[in-house]
Amino acid sequence: MIKKILNRFFVVLGVIFALFLILGVTSVPFYMHYNLGIDPNHDYDTVQPFEPQHVIMMGGAGMPSASNLMRLYYTAGLSKNYDCPVTIVHPQDSICHVEMFDYLVNQGVTREIFHDTIGTNTRSQVLGLAENFPELLTTNIIVVTSPEHLKRTIKCFNKAGFQQVRGMAAYEGTVDFNLSLENQRLKGREDVPNVESTNLRYTFWNYLKLEIDTYREYLALFYYRIKGWI
Repeated sequence: MIKKILNRFFVVLGVIFALFLILGVTSVPFYMHYNLGIDPNHDYDTVQPFEPQHVIMMGGAGMPSASNLMRLYYTAGLSKNYDCPVTIVHPQDSICHVEMFDYLVNQGVTREIFHDTIGTNTRSQVLGLAENFPELLTTNIIVVTSPEHLKRTIKCFNKAGFQQVRGMAAYEGTVDFNLSLENQRLKGREDVPNVESTNLRYTFWNYLKLEIDTYREYLALFYYRIKGWI
């Protein structure tokens, strides 16, 4: 009985792994990830342009880290373009808040920079923000976070009673140069052919990583929905 269950379990795992690999050679992971980075409130802007009055940055990992630096980059740009203050939402720690503050100042942010340290997940952080800064419930705010987290984050703000909220996904920039190995001096063993396909060298592996991010986020969306948080 146990052997039969284990056999079925590993068959299911094998099917899931094969599906991961198959999707990795298609554009499906890209569009799944892209869909998560679309602001669910963006349709409201067809009536009149949205002018942010406050930028909310949802903190990522440590500092420096890829996620925090990307979000800080977009936050600084929004604050300078719209001349509005910033609130950094990030759990309390010893150095991150100071380093994030310094980064924004060095990027030319001259408006007030606030900090909110309540909560360690999106739901608790949004509730903490509503408690500490109740004036933001009716202020035009724009929320900066990673693309895969944007939809869940904005829905959390909506659920918590924020009336005018939009989102900005902190996308990485794409490279714009030729990645071909042709005519490059590589040396090494000549009897082993070069892998010329950028799809095999880069895209496939990037899409596998996107799959992990998106599946994790879809599971989080499902959990937040059944908990009544979004």
